Amino acid sequence: MLWSALRPSSLPRSRSFIYSPRLFTATPLVAPSAVLQTERTLAQTIGRPSVRNQVLFALFGSCAVFAYAAAWTNIETDEWLEKLTRGRAPRTWPHTITSLDMKNAADLALAQELREGLKNVGVWTSGLGMATRNRIMYIWANVAQSYLNVTEGKRLCWKICLLNVGVYLAWKSRRFYPYMLRNFVHDPLSGRSITMLTSMFGSRMAVVLALNVFFLDGFGSSASFHLLQRQDRLPEGQLEATSRYHFLAFFISAGLFAALVSHITHLKVLYPRLIARLSLPSNLPQPKPDTWASAIRTPAPISGTRAFFRSWFPSGQPKLRLTSRTGGTGALYALMTLTALGFPNAEIALFYPPDYSVPIQWAVGSLVLLDIVGISRGWKFFDHIAHMGGTAFGAVYYVYGPRFWSWLRTVIADPSPVDVK
Repeated sequence: MLWSALRPSSLPRSRSFIYSPRLFTATPLVAPSAVLQTERTLAQTIGRPSVRNQVLFALFGSCAVFAYAAAWTNIETDEWLEKLTRGRAPRTWPHTITSLDMKNAADLALAQELREGLKNVGVWTSGLGMATRNRIMYIWANVAQSYLNVTEGKRLCWKICLLNVGVYLAWKSRRFYPYMLRNFVHDPLSGRSITMLTSMFGSRMAVVLALNVFFLDGFGSSASFHLLQRQDRLPEGQLEATSRYHFLAFFISAGLFAALVSHITHLKVLYPRLIARLSLPSNLPQPKPDTWASAIRTPAPISGTRAFFRSWFPSGQPKLRLTSRTGGTGALYALMTLTALGFPNAEIALFYPPDYSVPIQWAVGSLVLLDIVGISRGWKFFDHIAHMGGTAFGAVYYVYGPRFWSWLRTVIADPSPVDVK
């Protein structure tokens, strides 16, 4: 009776206990398997977020934007073909209509629209003073002339740049900041898909915005011109009145693919490693590397000199956190890659001194190498994984993109009417 009263019956019987008659306490023996069971329970409780919705969104979004672009390209091409052939006899129109003829006609129509716009500005400012009115019309004429002189691809790039500036101004507004934080930042753990698209435009930092505008204005027009040239060189000989829809579809699809690569890498590579590190007890020593891959992930002891340089260029590897992304740098890398492959002998130079030109392949290769180093070092200022995804998209599209675009336009084109007898 006395022994049964002193026995701690509330403790589980499945564990082994050491009984001390002096202290009347029970000390459990925790087996190593219990620690492993705790780790598995934490990982199973938190789980791994699914990437199915994001994959489907990027896939169907790219298909939708390419289908829309191909349909409107066919529509405008048919319209300009009808305008140029209407009322013209073969002797007054001896040569075959080309894509360049339709683009020249579109530029003439744009010039007429800009002239009408200048007249409207003069009517709207008729009530102002002569000096103010002349200054406004002078500014409008210069802007309109600059807009008319550039290529169609650069005009679209300017519009995207204005959109980025507008998004940046919305970030700086206290009223719109909560809305921008919810809808223009892609968080890998949020489970949302639409932010993969909205986060492409604009940035919260002025430096990143300036870099996006600079690269988009420089490489965007070159990439658009390359797509136009490749379309003309195809043996099918498809007419194309405009190339802005093709360029827009390429830009959006490249941004979605880059965001998807970053999203999958964060959730399928970085997130499991973060959970595994959090699951380890703090009092257990770090395991020694037993394979080549684990040896790379395990930081090696460094000297004082290397530690000094690492203090200036720190590694984000020990922190191992998931970061949100903003900005369309992945799409910009796709434009740079397409331009470097399309114009391998081109050189790039800054527009301010020193005016030193660099081969474009060296410049793009250096940026890709910098991203590889950033991924290995765990840098978090830029989304280097998205940069690599954009680079891969640009390289693949350089090889297969023009033929895919020609095939898609053929599929979407309206069939010729059949005569019913």
